[in-house]
Amino acid sequence: MGIRIKELPLAVANQIAAGEVIERPASVVKELLENAYDAEASQVSIEIRHGGLNQIKVIDNGVGIVADDLPLTIKAHATSKIQDIHDLYSIASMGFRGEALASIASVSKIAISSKTKEQLHAMTLEAEGSKVRLSVCPRNNGTTIDVRDLFYNLPVRKKFLKSERLEFLAIEAVVRRFAMGAPYIALLFKHNGKTVLNLPAASHAQAQQKRMARLFGHRFMKDAVYIDVEDSGMHLYGWLSGLQYQRSQNDRQWVYINRRMVKDKLILHAIKQVYEEVLHPGRFPSCLLYFHLPASEVDVNVHPAKHEIRFQQPRLVHDFFVSQLSKALASVYGDKTAVRQAIKTQAQSGVSENHGPSYKPLLTTSKLCVQEKTSPWIALNKRYALLLHQATPYLVDVLKLQQKRFYSRLKDMTHPFASRPLLVPVQLQILPEMYLLLAGKLEMMKDFGVHCHFSKQNELIVQALPVLMPQLDIHMFLQNLSEDCLSEPEKLLVMLSTCQAFDVQQLTIDEGDELYRFFLQLQACEAEALKLYRCLHEKDCQVLLGD
Repeated sequence: MGIRIKELPLAVANQIAAGEVIERPASVVKELLENAYDAEASQVSIEIRHGGLNQIKVIDNGVGIVADDLPLTIKAHATSKIQDIHDLYSIASMGFRGEALASIASVSKIAISSKTKEQLHAMTLEAEGSKVRLSVCPRNNGTTIDVRDLFYNLPVRKKFLKSERLEFLAIEAVVRRFAMGAPYIALLFKHNGKTVLNLPAASHAQAQQKRMARLFGHRFMKDAVYIDVEDSGMHLYGWLSGLQYQRSQNDRQWVYINRRMVKDKLILHAIKQVYEEVLHPGRFPSCLLYFHLPASEVDVNVHPAKHEIRFQQPRLVHDFFVSQLSKALASVYGDKTAVRQAIKTQAQSGVSENHGPSYKPLLTTSKLCVQEKTSPWIALNKRYALLLHQATPYLVDVLKLQQKRFYSRLKDMTHPFASRPLLVPVQLQILPEMYLLLAGKLEMMKDFGVHCHFSKQNELIVQALPVLMPQLDIHMFLQNLSEDCLSEPEKLLVMLSTCQAFDVQQLTIDEGDELYRFFLQLQACEAEALKLYRCLHEKDCQVLLGD
């Protein structure tokens, strides 16, 4: 007998659809915030309990929902955003499919209260499964959506949720990203009755920059390059990281397309292309960019959760990003080659790309090798040095040479790595994303010689560092950590090796000799491939000596 095909019941179909849109409490918050944005709200309050597992309530002062339309809010493919297929080609709203509330209602107990300015009374719709009830309620203009007992009817799905704290941090990350994409909206975020974020509306440029610094980090904003350009109907503005702010991952490249935060490979490639001539291999910039173009030029109906988009003229957009970002960087750092820029810019500023730790690395009291007449090294700045070997001058990236040396030693060590307690433990303020990343990984880090613990939700205490690496820059190390690093020991070794508070001018005689011997070993086999140095010719020497 052949296989029979049956049409699924509506409730089952809705739960399947919910699996694509609603993965966890943070997904609910994202959808509800986007609805508030589309409702032209100027004030939004987010209240959650127990990490959103028990309750998620979003209150806005937007235009509201007409009472007669309330029953349609929880029906699949019922929306106020589009009317026909042609509207799909010029979507200006955050939502448009009519799936979010229907999906949420199919996996939770939901109450939607709303009032428009034309109505005398507000109305509430309460839904639990197939049971739906409408009633009059008191409230001002706007909408309140109260979601309770998420996944109460899907026990298997509920088992896959994280702890209350981790789900809370995932929600906080969503709220922060929304806040950066909608600076004109005042936001209040509470967890278990306690205020987590209280952001007034940022109505002018200075207030917006203050909000961005608070949410994205003062360290990034301090040396960021601002850009604001318009051309051919495209408007790009925001902040690019300076050359001193570098990461080993591209996780801090946040781009908003028509206020929608997406990860677009085309734009990420353009950013990479701009920076690849001024950053070293394996290092990535950060950015916070806002890009506006006509809605008809972008297709957002690509991904179920609307994380991806498609441009009508991808080459035009790519070239626009490359051209304008390059001009913005050149206006600050000038148009130089990678080596020349790295040498001159950092030497003139006196600032290394490495951010120093809050404690002083241990140094011996012997004289610096770069000052010794017998030393083969001639320091140019904190990173680069000249080396005369067999009557041939070389420009050496001593930082990368040191990193390679550390890595070669670490990979042969047995676990756990020996650690050295810090005289004064280092206290670090961390973002929710970092807490999510490190939760459950502290024992693994201890195995690599980094001893730390959480004293508060947003504070990490570092007590000890690997004996072999007294100059480990713990700030840089934590900043560049990623899920890949913590899941692959090999990548964690690379992180430990590269995150050093290094200064070639601070090398001791013994360290200088060791590095020289290591350089000779690599020169005989693989240094050329590693791009640790290059032989200098007459034109290179002219650059170093000045134009």
